[in-house]
Amino acid sequence: MDQFYDVFKFYAGQFANIPMFPVLQCAHYTIMCLKLRMEAGSLSFAYTHPMSCWVSSILTCFAGTIMANFLLGNALILPLLDMQQIAILTVIWYLVFFCPLDLFTKIFMLKPFWIALLVLKEAHRAKNVLKGVEMASLAYPDAWLVMIAIGTAKGSDKIQPKYLDTLYLYFSISTPVYLKFTVTKLAILGSILVIMVRKRMLDFSTPEVLLLVACVGSVLQVIMFLSNTSDPFTHLEKAVAAVLFREPTEKANTSDSKKKKE
Repeated sequence: MDQFYDVFKFYAGQFANIPMFPVLQCAHYTIMCLKLRMEAGSLSFAYTHPMSCWVSSILTCFAGTIMANFLLGNALILPLLDMQQIAILTVIWYLVFFCPLDLFTKIFMLKPFWIALLVLKEAHRAKNVLKGVEMASLAYPDAWLVMIAIGTAKGSDKIQPKYLDTLYLYFSISTPVYLKFTVTKLAILGSILVIMVRKRMLDFSTPEVLLLVACVGSVLQVIMFLSNTSDPFTHLEKAVAAVLFREPTEKANTSDSKKKKE
């Protein structure tokens, strides 16, 4: 057991030293542009409105950073200041939508390459969660909810223009669609673990937690892709709900008619 932990600790240190650029960042741009292309009508829209499609790809790839800056009161255009990243994103966007013979998309849509992108994307997500928690802790070092919110925003990458209308659903009492995205739940759990390590509530190091989050996320993403399942957290949520959030056998009458009679 100690030998296994030593190996895990070694690889955690190696993982923490992996830079975001170029591999992880390019994998993130590639998979987000591919997912944008998978949307219904995206190809015809790209051919008729290429500049609008390019702007959409920028908003999609920098969604987590834009959302985190919005919540922290920072300038939303900060991601646009890095022209190197914009240039690389533009090249990847062009290859996804306009590559001759569509070779770029055909290659990365093959199962082995898509799985590799999923794994690299989860490594990128784990590092983004840490970056979000660090951003929030500088301004609000004792605010757990703020750090979790910023870590989730940076790690989930799900606040895209087409999802702004569903943001209301996340906080609406009349709908059961709370946190429907699996990656959002992964980002929340990752943020909580990172905060607990930083607060010395867990006897682990930050690199170990990052590797754990990346490994769990990679396994879940690969399982969902190969088995075509939607959310692996569903069964766990149902089990917890059956114990803690059961519907009472008898309910109090809180109707307006009873109040008026009284």
